[in-house]
Amino acid sequence: MRLYADILANAARNGWDYTPESIVSGSKRHFEEMKLQLNDAGYEIVPVGARPYCKRLDKLAAR
Repeated sequence: MRLYADILANAARNGWDYTPESIVSGSKRHFEEMKLQLNDAGYEIVPVGARPYCKRLDKLAAR
């Protein structure tokens, strides 16, 4: 989201004025595009709080 904030700051310096609704929808779109790029690079996006199953980590946690 830092990149999107920088984009908005640069636009404001150049006289662009966005409505709050435009900022929210643009932020969502930017985040979705970033997730697609990360997926293409081989990363897996998991929800906050999700705990993927990993047998090795379960063994370590049981110690």
